[in-house]
Amino acid sequence: MLARGERLRQAAQIVGITHAAKAAGLAYTTLRDYMNGQEMKFSAAITLARVCGVSIEWLAHGTGDGPKASFTGPVSGDGDEVDETARRTPPRGGHQTVIPWHEATGLTEEGLRIGKAWLEAALPRDPAGLRLLTASGDAMRPTLQDGDLLIVDTAATAISGGALYALRIGGEIVIRRLDRRFDGGLRVMADNDRYPPQDIPPEAAATLAVLGEIAWTGGLPRG
Repeated sequence: MLARGERLRQAAQIVGITHAAKAAGLAYTTLRDYMNGQEMKFSAAITLARVCGVSIEWLAHGTGDGPKASFTGPVSGDGDEVDETARRTPPRGGHQTVIPWHEATGLTEEGLRIGKAWLEAALPRDPAGLRLLTASGDAMRPTLQDGDLLIVDTAATAISGGALYALRIGGEIVIRRLDRRFDGGLRVMADNDRYPPQDIPPEAAATLAVLGEIAWTGGLPRG
């Protein structure tokens, strides 16, 4: 089986490496480093899979749908000049659905294409309320790593003890564990011991912007 970097190179050559970097919002040197084996954030892998017309399962693990067009060979050294038909993304099938990003950002607004059967088995929730986020920072380590993909259920805003929630605080989205206190307040907890828990009184808890419960988390294999 090809290494992840080689799979990425194969897929990027189909659409043109420079085109793939630009469409994914990446510097050419960053894409080159990924192709040479450097660890990539899962959010970048999702975007590159969409741009190159392959499934995230194939790019991450070598399973699932790979490139649908045959690479005819570059005219230039970086693989930019290829048969124009190879640039076309495979059509979306009826067995897939798209989970959109919580907030559209640049070229990643389409979201994640995912199999309906997997979604129904892994997340028995109303898909209309599911949105994508990425983890940022180290507050939730070791549970979450920077760049991990999160699926948030925006319909689930009622606090259930110890679950992970996406919160909007000071204009930023953060992920924390929430627990109800007996007085109606909330305890806000990070999984990283460097961040002590915070207690929110009932009046402040009532105005806390809870975007939804984290229903699924995932990232690329490490090591």
